[in-house]
Order: sequence, then C-alpha cells, then structure tokens
Amino acid sequence: MKACFFGAIGVMVESSRLQRQAYNFAFEELGLDIYWNVATYCKLLEVPGGLRRLEAVLGDDWPVGFAEELHVIKQKHFERLASQGLSLRPGIRDAIDYCRGRGIRLAWITTTTPEMLTTLCRHTAGLELSDFELVCTKEDIQKEKPDPEVYLSALARMNLSAADVVAIEDTPANQASALAADLQCYLFPGEYAAIDHNLLTCRDVRSTIESAFTRWRTGSELAA
Repeated sequence: MKACFFGAIGVMVESSRLQRQAYNFAFEELGLDIYWNVATYCKLLEVPGGLRRLEAVLGDDWPVGFAEELHVIKQKHFERLASQGLSLRPGIRDAIDYCRGRGIRLAWITTTTPEMLTTLCRHTAGLELSDFELVCTKEDIQKEKPDPEVYLSALARMNLSAADVVAIEDTPANQASALAADLQCYLFPGEYAAIDHNLLTCRDVRSTIESAFTRWRTGSELAA
C-alpha cells in the first residue's frame, strides 16, 4: 500500500446537514415552494454533485442557468453556516497522521468545486490541504463521480497502480467511482448516506488503513 486516497468532502467533514439547510435557505430566498427534508436529501445523495442534484430535481421547467444561480445562492448560505465552525469526522486526523508517519502518500479525490474546498479548510479545525500530495476538484475532470475518471487521473498523476492504493469514500455512488478504477475502496458512510449491507463498510478509518497497510506489507515481504 503506497497511497491512500480520501474521497468526497463527506469523508472528511459531516457536511450534509449544513448542505441541506443551505439549499432550503436558498429555496426560501428565491421564493420557491421547495423544501428538502432529511429523507429527501438522503435519497438525493445518490446523485453525486450538488449542481447535478439541482438539475435532476428542477428538470427542464426552469430558465437556462437557473440551477447555477440557485447553487451560487446555496453556497453563500453554506459559507454562513460553516463559519460557525466544523470538525473533522472521528478518526480522520488519526488516519492522516498514521499515513504520514509511515510514508503512505495521500491524495484527496473530490469532484467538488475549489471554492467549496476553500470554505471547508477555512472553517474546519485540523483540515489542511498541505497534508495531501494531490487534491482533485471538478476542474480536473470532464466526468464527475460515479464515473472513474477522477481516480484514473489521480493514479496517472501520481504514477501509481490501483493495486497499491486504498480509497475511502462516503456514499455508495462515490465508492462505485473508485471500484470502477479497480481500487480497493472502503465505505465510511456519512449520517445521510443510505447504504445496504456492504462488506467494505468501515467505522474506524485509521484501523482500516492500518490493517490494509499491514496486509500489503506482509504480502510484499512474502513475495520478496
């Protein structure tokens, strides 16, 4: 195991509650008779990407560019809510420190906007872009998750093979992106992620990475 790829922003920060609230504030600001409750938003998370979610819900009955405008307003409200302070999800800081202490290369494989990453890093204690050798955003790819493009691009940019990487993702749709790139990917589901039984689901990210690294190192030693 030469590298660990952390996936969507939901792997790092439990952001879905604030995202849902921000959308509802945006709907209210524009006078729309739309409200996303928790169950609705859990279902919507099956579509990766906030703008794609809006486009899927709004359909073709709205003016061109309306979804983009709504998404900008939503982001303004998310920034306001996030300014109250965010925390890394349990075990994430330990997992990062474990990797750094053992020379395991780190990447953050998102398809969110650079602006969202800036917001999260500004308001989340302990979240530092400098921890990662590579950080991917939607500007780096043509196709968003669950397409594997972002993972394939990261492997190429870091000159790694899929067999030497373990990935961590937050929803089944995002996990499918890594699996389609032939990576071993563990699901670290957020509170809003609707999941079925999944043999690769984990609750302790640090222990999961440690076990994967130990198995890889033992296999390398036996092969030698």
